[in-house]
Amino acid sequence: MDKKDGGPSSRVAEARQKVLAIFGHDKNLEGNSGSSERQNFEMPAPGSTYNDSVSANSYNYTDTYNSTDMNSYSNTYSEPVQSRTASNTYQANTSPNTLKDTAVNQTAINEQWQQYHSAWQNYYQQYYSEYYAKAAQNYLESEKLKNERTATGKVREKRRLRHIAPIIAGATVVLILLFLQYNRLIFTPIMAYVSPNTNSVSTSLDAIDPTTTGTISPEPRLIIPKLNIDVPVAFGINYNDVAAAMEQGVAQFSIPGANAMPGQVGNLVLSGHSSGDIYSNNIYKFIFSGLERLSVGDLIYINYESTRYTYRMTGSQVVEPSDVNALIYPTDRPILTLITCTPLGTSRYRLLITAEQISPDFDVNNIPSDNPTEPTDDNLDYSMPSNQPTFIENIWTGIFGS
Repeated sequence: MDKKDGGPSSRVAEARQKVLAIFGHDKNLEGNSGSSERQNFEMPAPGSTYNDSVSANSYNYTDTYNSTDMNSYSNTYSEPVQSRTASNTYQANTSPNTLKDTAVNQTAINEQWQQYHSAWQNYYQQYYSEYYAKAAQNYLESEKLKNERTATGKVREKRRLRHIAPIIAGATVVLILLFLQYNRLIFTPIMAYVSPNTNSVSTSLDAIDPTTTGTISPEPRLIIPKLNIDVPVAFGINYNDVAAAMEQGVAQFSIPGANAMPGQVGNLVLSGHSSGDIYSNNIYKFIFSGLERLSVGDLIYINYESTRYTYRMTGSQVVEPSDVNALIYPTDRPILTLITCTPLGTSRYRLLITAEQISPDFDVNNIPSDNPTEPTDDNLDYSMPSNQPTFIENIWTGIFGS
């Protein structure tokens, strides 16, 4: 059939397209690989023969088909060569006609790369924008939860404090009471090693010579160089006034059988505090706190009526506060006894420090007018003086009067 009348059958057309593909002249099969050197090529007429030869190698191609018999088709050719010349002036194209050898359009590629890059950049911008937005939202939510927990914890803490506030208040009150009652147990041992001198008299105690009887102040005083004590003494006072006199220094504790004065044969008893509350205004509350540090042989001085009396320590003992008989005993010489409370910070027992007069010389006939061997006043319940009353003792006395 003629090509204008519809062309050969589909099978023939398919074969023809194959041939055209071999020679690279079908634009539809070729794609974009067209060349400027390509020429139009028509299939030979039916029944004709096409011969192609080259000088180097013989190339024969025969394409024969009969229009009357469309199914009769044959072609014969030998190995192709790189260049051939056809009798109809067809010049073979030696350049490959594939897509990969087509010139690259760099402008189009750059535009595509820019679009590609912009697309990825836009993607990452949107991705990280969403990522950080979620991260910020999560952070704000976590902070909100934390604040809520903190607020809830504060509320719980306030509630807990409300429950334990009475306990804290009660414990505080108890601690204050304990301090008021027992603070002397803390501070007295410290004050025992601190100079108790009130600096009321500027006397160099270490320079005292017991044999020296120079001018002595008429003010009665007790001097203990080892303990740096120089304190006023209240002589000849009533038994009931001893506690008040001890607020001004040390006081004579005079009872029947132990009522001698300095220089008289008999026992001279002086009492002083060893401890007191730290908040007390009594400057002599620790005056005898170091009395237990004295040892046998230590010297003690008493200024009385412008005369200095010197005593040497002979011993010590601890007795009950009511054991006043320990102060009454026969003697043929002047004796000095110092009384204070022990253990430090309490009034449980009494510490007695005894000493004999060694200067000046004494008169054996100089004895008190009433010096019996036993107390004679049965109306008095004698008891040795004690430290200042404690906080609870003061309250007790204020309520019950005794």
